[in-house]
Amino acid sequence: MVMVVGAGGFIGRHLCKMLTDRGVAIMACSSGTPGGIDLDSGLFSTEVRFSKGLDAVYFLAQSPRYHQTPQQSAHLLAVNCVAAVQAAEAARQAGATRFIYASTGNVYAPSFEPLHEASPLRRDDWYALSKIHAEEGLSLYRNSMSVTVARIFGVYGPGQTDKLIPNLMHSIQSGAAIRLAPNPADEKDNGGLRISLCYIDDVVDIFCRLITTKSPDVINIAGPETLSIRDIAMAVGQRIGKTPCFDITPRPREFDLIADITRLMEGFRVDFTPFVDGISRTLNVGLNRICQSHILYI
Repeated sequence: MVMVVGAGGFIGRHLCKMLTDRGVAIMACSSGTPGGIDLDSGLFSTEVRFSKGLDAVYFLAQSPRYHQTPQQSAHLLAVNCVAAVQAAEAARQAGATRFIYASTGNVYAPSFEPLHEASPLRRDDWYALSKIHAEEGLSLYRNSMSVTVARIFGVYGPGQTDKLIPNLMHSIQSGAAIRLAPNPADEKDNGGLRISLCYIDDVVDIFCRLITTKSPDVINIAGPETLSIRDIAMAVGQRIGKTPCFDITPRPREFDLIADITRLMEGFRVDFTPFVDGISRTLNVGLNRICQSHILYI
């Protein structure tokens, strides 16, 4: 039996479906459902308990207020860190042997170089700090169960809202200019942020295997392709029949988000979805459906 905390979110919905399709019994936990994280406090109730005999717990919950800092920093820390520790303790008491925490590539200090799991971390950003505190707190449970921190880069796919690719799609469709920050060390690089992307099916496939394979304590989850914002926008525009508008900002960018996935490739055999296929599948669900408002889950 596997518990998925944050089952109502983008990754959570896809993970629950794939686990079920593979014959894994799951218990889904989400805000807005009994026993889930409280929307206002960002915490479980003090009586949180998981069923005995639980094999593994995925913690995918995330505060939807991550853009509202410092005003909502307490909520950010509550969901991303304290609630994760609450879930780990409930998992330990239930006898779980594995705990998988969804972290982010944004925990790394700004760099233009590929980021590996031992790269320096940043503590000058509320969102990154909330994840780092969780990673460090959860590490203290490794005497009781296997704890894997999965640092996710650039996940995308059908049905996603309010993230990089759906926002680019909306900008292109509406004719709004897409701002591109140049690389200060390379005046020819005017494509904007370069980022490692990973299609949602590939992300959840890896997550499914994290509970059946001996996994490292920390692992980057990303695909092998690195694309600039310009590359992504041009690919989207070509498929929807609209030419993107770009605006080169005078202020250069301070980093890229490129994942070193050596550790991932050593431990898993992944048939990654090429971006050309992933973006086509994403667009096939229809632009209006992607850009419409949805309830945010944590």
